[in-house]
Amino acid sequence: MIDDKDDAMIVRSTIDLTHNLGLNTVAEGVETAETLKALETMVCDLAQGYLISRPLSADDLLSYLQADEWSVYANETV
Repeated sequence: MIDDKDDAMIVRSTIDLTHNLGLNTVAEGVETAETLKALETMVCDLAQGYLISRPLSADDLLSYLQADEWSVYANETV
């Protein structure tokens, strides 16, 4: 998507279509800050991937949700 305008157009079109259907978008496999920034520019709703976190156990996930800088729950008690 970063290096290919056609790929970027497909991603943008998918996000637009999803929003037109009243749904939220989730980008999977986000591995670089550059990709995350591009997705933010395209108004992608959510993202997941190694940039944000490697796979976690249930206990580690709870700690992550309570403390991680990426988490929308960082300042809340889960």
